[in-house]
Amino acid sequence: MESATFRRWLSERGCSFDAGKDTVRTQGHAYVTVRLGDRRAVPDKRLDPRVVRKIVDELGLDWNELPGPTSRV
Repeated sequence: MESATFRRWLSERGCSFDAGKDTVRTQGHAYVTVRLGDRRAVPDKRLDPRVVRKIVDELGLDWNELPGPTSRV
C-alpha cells in the first residue's frame, strides 16, 4: 500500500499526524506519530502489511475498511 493512500485513509477517519525528531542521532531521524483521540501509533518507515495492521489495531480502526484488495493477510 502506498503511504499517501494509507495516510489519506487514516485522516478520513479523524487521525492527526505529529512530526518529531529522534534525539538519539545527531542528524535527527524524522518520525511521525499518528493520533486518534487518546490512542497513538508510531509507524516504521516501511509500510509492510504487518506494520499497517499494527497501526490500524493500535488505533482501534477496522482493518477490513482499508482501501485495496478485499483479501487481507
